[in-house]
Amino acid sequence: MRARPILLSLLLLAVLGAGYTAWWFYAAGVVRDSIDGWIAAERANASFIEYKGLELSGYPLSLTATTTDFSIQRADGLSWRGPGLIARARPWNPLEFTIDLPGEQEAAIMGRGAAPPLSIMAKDGGIGHVNLKMGGGVEDVSLRLNRVTAGLPGGLNAATADGVQLSAEFPKDALADHAGTAVTLRADLSQLGLPPDQKSPLGRTIDTAAFVARIKGQLPSRFTEPEIAAWSRNGGTIDIDQLDLAWGPLRMAGTGTLALDPALQPIGALSAEVQGINPTMDSLASAGIVRPGDAAMAKVALGLLSRRTTPDKQPIVEASVTAQDGWLYFGPVRLMRIPEVNWE
Repeated sequence: MRARPILLSLLLLAVLGAGYTAWWFYAAGVVRDSIDGWIAAERANASFIEYKGLELSGYPLSLTATTTDFSIQRADGLSWRGPGLIARARPWNPLEFTIDLPGEQEAAIMGRGAAPPLSIMAKDGGIGHVNLKMGGGVEDVSLRLNRVTAGLPGGLNAATADGVQLSAEFPKDALADHAGTAVTLRADLSQLGLPPDQKSPLGRTIDTAAFVARIKGQLPSRFTEPEIAAWSRNGGTIDIDQLDLAWGPLRMAGTGTLALDPALQPIGALSAEVQGINPTMDSLASAGIVRPGDAAMAKVALGLLSRRTTPDKQPIVEASVTAQDGWLYFGPVRLMRIPEVNWE
């Protein structure tokens, strides 16, 4: 008689296993159809997509989509290529998945000129995490890239970083006006190496640079001068909720707002707390960026703004950092000229 409960239990397990297997293959089919639908929609919008094969695997505990030698060039100017892409999700939660990017990955935002105004190459690939909304669209995405080289706007030589952690969070509802936040960006860069053709009085390497920023207004559809200009004219701004910088003797933390002037050059103001003023001004003077007399006066003027000091008696200055008319100011002191941004 004891065999009967055992047989019933085995039968129940078999039914559940068959049901789960059917569900897994159904979910895998939905994933494949969703990918095929996305590719078709992108191609219908003039995007160019190439890849070698699409394999779905991972039964029973994972839905894993793998492709190789992929490339995409969207009509909005974004391009991306790499030797492989692996996306993994749980069958019971397909709206949340991780992305492995093995090998050398390259992305760019194409303008109207021959060279992209911005390009990023991750020599050791990276890993990402994506959450999708129930009604469609992306809720948030994060990406970690390793050994990054970035070609900067204006034809500047490449900057480098040991590691780049990026994330973007999108609003649940459509923007009502230019005051709404289109996307919240977070970035954390470590060991940022400056382009070799740039003067670096504070050292060739920025130890850390991190920020949290909210881009307001409808995002440009392409990274070109007309699109950027339209975004700016319509009230587009960038609110900096947090900025942390450690560069040589300089330590800075601040918040503020950035925008573009009619010539599409950066303007804005940050309220900042800065340490290392005296050695920083000495470095700027030694490099010829600030005249020695101006550096001496700046140290006196900024020292008067200090209400606290570090343990080694260096002043901690609280003042505004402003960008206007092509110059960078700290408090009342004009520090240096800002390189012109070329959007072509």
